[in-house]
Amino acid sequence: MSHSWLQRKRKADLIDLAQKARLPDADGYLKDDLVQILENHLNSNEGIFAKLPEFRDYYGRNGSPIKREQSSPAEPLTATKTTRRRTLNKEVSPESTPITTSTPAITPEIRSVVARTPKPRAVSRRVSEIVSEVEPQAKAVSRRVSGVLSEATPKAVSRRVSEVFNQVDIPASPAQLAEVADQSFQEIQTKAGELWDRTRIDELKEFIRENASSVATIQTIILLVEAVGLQWNTLDTTPLFATPPALSSYSNSQDVRGPNLYALLSAEWWSPATLWSLTSWVLPLMFSYFFNLTLRTNTSRKSSDRQYPADPLIFNIARAILSYSAYRGTVNMAFAPSAWGPFSEYAVARVGNNVPGGYYGLQIGSLVGILVSLYDAALKK
Repeated sequence: MSHSWLQRKRKADLIDLAQKARLPDADGYLKDDLVQILENHLNSNEGIFAKLPEFRDYYGRNGSPIKREQSSPAEPLTATKTTRRRTLNKEVSPESTPITTSTPAITPEIRSVVARTPKPRAVSRRVSEIVSEVEPQAKAVSRRVSGVLSEATPKAVSRRVSEVFNQVDIPASPAQLAEVADQSFQEIQTKAGELWDRTRIDELKEFIRENASSVATIQTIILLVEAVGLQWNTLDTTPLFATPPALSSYSNSQDVRGPNLYALLSAEWWSPATLWSLTSWVLPLMFSYFFNLTLRTNTSRKSSDRQYPADPLIFNIARAILSYSAYRGTVNMAFAPSAWGPFSEYAVARVGNNVPGGYYGLQIGSLVGILVSLYDAALKK
């Protein structure tokens, strides 16, 4: 149990046991050497340390692990006989009695182990000497390298580069940088595509394109431009209410103006509006409905998509003829235009001068309609 009991101890516990066993420089040994020294020391001084409680487990309950020598048979024994019990008294010689106050003996084995073990102070002294020898050379090399770098690179540039490298986390290689950029681009493209799909702009675009790609839509746009321009120029405006104080600094007008709806009840508005309606779409629509050339095609294959309820070509030809007959007198401002049917010269002049483009604007609209109708008919052949 002796050696294994010491071997299971930690080095700190072994140092404590060595200090209690009065071993000098116990903290300077390795664990195995300390176990060997402590074991030899305890075996040599069993009589001194066997009574201590710290070493009770080492020596065991029944005595030392080393076989004790048998007592000499020549030792005198005296027997004292009494009436109650028999007691054997052993005469103890003064030589066999251990002296607890004596200094523990250090064997030659302990001295040899101590001599072989290097001292920590000597090792640290040697290390410090080596470091002191190498340190000047290392400082000289570092100064030389720093001088070369300072000559090759300007300080401002190196400082700026170090600041940029501290602020920006650059990938380790160009391949990683390209991969990060590609991943970021893919994420942005995916999110942009999702946002675009949510707006349904593609569906709206296709709807507008499908419905605007027809002769009827183009003709309707031309008529709307003429009607809005005519009403904008003929329908007078009137003050509706005063400008709020919060908005007065942003506007030069003191009143908020709007269309004069009372003019809709007067003949000054109805007469030009009726004249323009008759010459621009009512009479041309009637002519194109009855003279519809799309009903008779020269092709053997007849289809409903090649036919119109009203012929767009006849519609625009009739519109151009009616505009010429009604508004040709408005071109020359020196002469007053003549009346057209039941409509007075005032109504003719009001329409011819207030429609966008005047008389020439009406003729250009008719010409555009004729060209679109011919192009559509050519595509359907």
